[in-house]
Amino acid sequence: MKTYQLEEIALNICDGVHNTVIDDENGDCLLLSAKNIQNGRIIFDDTDRKINRELCDKLKKRTHLSKNDIAITTVGANVGDLAIIGDGSENYEFQRSVGLIKTNTAIADSIYLFYLLGTKSFNYFFHVIATGSAQPCLFLGTLNKIKVTLPALSKQKRIASILSAYDNLIENNNKRIKILEQMAENLYKEWFVRFRFPGHETTPFENGIPKGWKLKHVSEIGDIIGGGTPSTDNEEYWNGNIPWLSPADLTDYQGVYIDKGANNITELGLAKSSAKMMPKDTVLLSSRAPIGYVALAKNDICTNQGFKSIVCNQSIMKPSYLYLYFKLNKSYLQSFASGATFPELSGSMVKKLKVLVPDISLLEKFDTFAKKLFEKTDVLLTQNQNLIKQRDLLLPRLMSGKLAV
Repeated sequence: MKTYQLEEIALNICDGVHNTVIDDENGDCLLLSAKNIQNGRIIFDDTDRKINRELCDKLKKRTHLSKNDIAITTVGANVGDLAIIGDGSENYEFQRSVGLIKTNTAIADSIYLFYLLGTKSFNYFFHVIATGSAQPCLFLGTLNKIKVTLPALSKQKRIASILSAYDNLIENNNKRIKILEQMAENLYKEWFVRFRFPGHETTPFENGIPKGWKLKHVSEIGDIIGGGTPSTDNEEYWNGNIPWLSPADLTDYQGVYIDKGANNITELGLAKSSAKMMPKDTVLLSSRAPIGYVALAKNDICTNQGFKSIVCNQSIMKPSYLYLYFKLNKSYLQSFASGATFPELSGSMVKKLKVLVPDISLLEKFDTFAKKLFEKTDVLLTQNQNLIKQRDLLLPRLMSGKLAV
């Protein structure tokens, strides 16, 4: 084992672009930031900034960004979050909120270093050394001097191989989850947007929709339930057995069914607040900070006041259909938000939202298909949670040498 400063085992340590960059809505490259680093991966979404190829190539001359480089968030509350650069790095660059470490592979295995810097002790250390008056910042000068202790390169590679095997399984499951989600969305669009549902060839249309289908207010298809928050000053209300959600629990959630959030409350906390228990398959819709995130309750659950949740009248509406209606119309929902302090979808507004309600027999057919896809997604997510637990148990033991390889 030998101890090095990061700058001694790196070919390059830099951060993203500092200068003002002009976006190009027609660009085929992306300019990413700290928000794109999540759970060890680079995550892309439709809000990412676009730049043109010429600018991307120019920025790359400085960073030399390539596969297996390590990205680390250097600004904000999540300072020290890490991701390993994968395929496709030629199509994106980073803003200054992200640091980049290119290892000298003659000394350090980049995958091993990624796992080492991702241990709890290093994550805590990054938060301790981050400075700044407005928000925490991890400066390059500090990053360069961080000390790491490395075993022989061959041992680094063996440990990296063991840990990455877990992450490869997780990534494969994530790809399968994405395919299943897309299948459900495509089926919804095919039947209820393009109107190519079973029997559409012989179905008459009235006013642009199939005969017998109705536009109904949300209040006509189910009960709308708000939420509440027990007093945070009373410890007797918290750390119980009742799952309690806030909108933040949905923002990064991957999946359809949700059965827990970051906090639980007690029976007393439920009784002493306006939170209400809602049954399995309740459509959980975030109505405040942020708006338009949606999930289905896997079990009985309650929420804070940032939700307007719908318990469907299943003789009229199926939760799987309403879930996808909300999910695929997030921007539409957000456009109805109002509020001086922060945007919110009020209960009265949710009641008045109109939903196209197909024939119940067709909804039942769709529900059968959709539920199978949702349940497969849920199984894969459970597998991922178990894989993450196993990997995280192995990680400190492998790094410390307590577990031989």
